[in-house]
Amino acid sequence: MKIKKLHIKNFKSIADLEIIEPNPFTVFVGPNGSGKSNIFEALEFWSLGYKGYSIDLNSLFGGKNNMLHFNHLEQSADVSIEFPQDVILDSSAIALSTDSGNQIYQHQFSLKLDNFKKNADYRQFVSNFSRLFINSPKGNKLNFQDDKKITFITDNLEKVLKRILKDEGKKEEILDWLRLFIPEFDDVFIESSELSSTDTLVIKEKYSDKYFTKELISDGTYNILALLTAVFQSDEPQFLCIEEPENGLNPRVIKELVGFFRNACEEKGHYIWLNTHSQTLVSELTPDEIITVDKIKGETKIKQFKGEDFHGLSMDEAWLTNTLGGGLPW
Repeated sequence: MKIKKLHIKNFKSIADLEIIEPNPFTVFVGPNGSGKSNIFEALEFWSLGYKGYSIDLNSLFGGKNNMLHFNHLEQSADVSIEFPQDVILDSSAIALSTDSGNQIYQHQFSLKLDNFKKNADYRQFVSNFSRLFINSPKGNKLNFQDDKKITFITDNLEKVLKRILKDEGKKEEILDWLRLFIPEFDDVFIESSELSSTDTLVIKEKYSDKYFTKELISDGTYNILALLTAVFQSDEPQFLCIEEPENGLNPRVIKELVGFFRNACEEKGHYIWLNTHSQTLVSELTPDEIITVDKIKGETKIKQFKGEDFHGLSMDEAWLTNTLGGGLPW
């Protein structure tokens, strides 16, 4: 099932925003502070609501005055996703004063929610939602440390990757990608200590007898491992929102990653949404795959380009020459 419409209202810099029939592989481009991350954070809020977590408004979203748009502090935040067959999943929130501080009150609405909850589409867009910002300086929001799903800042990478590598088929796929992305890469494994109950990431190179642990490998190598782990962490289709995946990566690797993400969407049924500042990444996109983001008079605005013809211009040329009419700081 594909998303028919995403509608976000009154969430941080987003006063009222609609994305119509977004591509499964979509990339948001725009200047710093335009609200790209707020789109992903709104989806994170939406997903948490449907998972039934008790959400602390202060710790997760900065408190009521920071979560709601500054022009509409008296209203609630609302995020809804509409699917074909008139299925709508809606999650709204207002701040209530409780003994434990400001909490989010949520109500949910769907025309066919009972039936929708039973199928794989619900799992993809709710249970299998993940937002990632590798090595984010903001820290982890929900301190889950199991081996099921990689966390926001990927600080449980070893546990999740250890589980994945037990599947020989997935392991071979991951090794093939790593050998493409990383020069002289040979092998990766997780070394476990029963005494200390710790897992250690270990990399082996082709022409060295030395083994490299997490502390000795480059940030780029770690980032590649985290991105691959996120895509391979589930056998079911996922909804992944990844912040700035290009960080620390060689331009040729970035180009290959675009193909990797696109193929994962086509072959595995994933939705993979990225935000980026990378010209290299944008150069690999089609008009259907790019959405520009701007902030105009304090409100986040977006533009889509589905089906448009840019007469031979690559998407990075169209973007940086302002042919797209947005997504630039000036």
